[in-house]
Amino acid sequence: MKPSFLVLSVLLALILCGNAIVISTGVIVGASLTGLAGVAVSLNCLIYECCRKPDSKSSAAALELDFKKHVFGQHIVQDVVVNAIRAHFDKIESSRKPLVMSFHGPSGTGKNYVAGFVATALFKNGIRSKFVKKFTAATTDKDLAGKVKEAVKNCPYSLFIFDEIELMPKGVFDPIVSLLDHHSDLEDHDFSKSVFIFLSNSAGAEITKTLKSIMVAGRYRDETGLEDFQHVAQLGAYNIEGGLHRSKLIASHVIDHFVPFLPLEQIHVELCIKKEYILNGCPDEPTEKDIRKIIALAMTKDDTKTFSNGGCKRIHKTVASHCNPQRKKY
Repeated sequence: MKPSFLVLSVLLALILCGNAIVISTGVIVGASLTGLAGVAVSLNCLIYECCRKPDSKSSAAALELDFKKHVFGQHIVQDVVVNAIRAHFDKIESSRKPLVMSFHGPSGTGKNYVAGFVATALFKNGIRSKFVKKFTAATTDKDLAGKVKEAVKNCPYSLFIFDEIELMPKGVFDPIVSLLDHHSDLEDHDFSKSVFIFLSNSAGAEITKTLKSIMVAGRYRDETGLEDFQHVAQLGAYNIEGGLHRSKLIASHVIDHFVPFLPLEQIHVELCIKKEYILNGCPDEPTEKDIRKIIALAMTKDDTKTFSNGGCKRIHKTVASHCNPQRKKY
């Protein structure tokens, strides 16, 4: 057997036996062996997740499709997030800072949901990817900067998601401000290719109040734009107690997009119910009677009497319980 085929056979055997491999073509001498190494790397990445630059066109297209199918009542979110992801990875080689987005709005409006779709668009294993790091109030500690540096060292294109930031201690994000700023190439770590997403219910009341005022004035919610809410979201996040209260993260202007999630109306909750019927594998489509019953069980109006208090948060379990008796028994 020729050496080149021997090398390929060994590499393929390692892959098929369940061993993810890291190959340095500098170790393999010879043009033919280098080519074989490239083939082996490609095969390895088909089976195991590799740190690769996300494609701007396919990632943006995947996001657009998922938003149209699964996210309701958030036209501003769709425009801002899709365009931000497309622009970031389209010019990734000349990027001078990471993409930083801060999602704000009432509970149940889809902030975690949208962050999950971003992960799916960027990485093969989505939110479960080893290149996606999710932090909550319970898992964020004093060594936050160290964990971020380690993740970026392993993959420059890492996605960081910070949930429940209103529950985190004041100033917790101050140590990573320099990592998110322009020319964020520190200690041989290049953070400029990464994406950071902060999720918070803060400013939800302010966003709701603003939308209600706009609608009372005669404008439709779909006629609103980012300019109507961005300042409200930023001020709300800065002034409300929690992880971003008086934070250097805001004061240093390293957050590229404050993304407002609008409160949902009953029509959007009804769309959530229909979607959950599909996701739960319910045998039939919901009737108007089914929808009215689930609305009565899982939705209440907020103080404005216009929006859902809690968005679609209670819909999933309510639909699962409602359609379970209809399942066929085998």
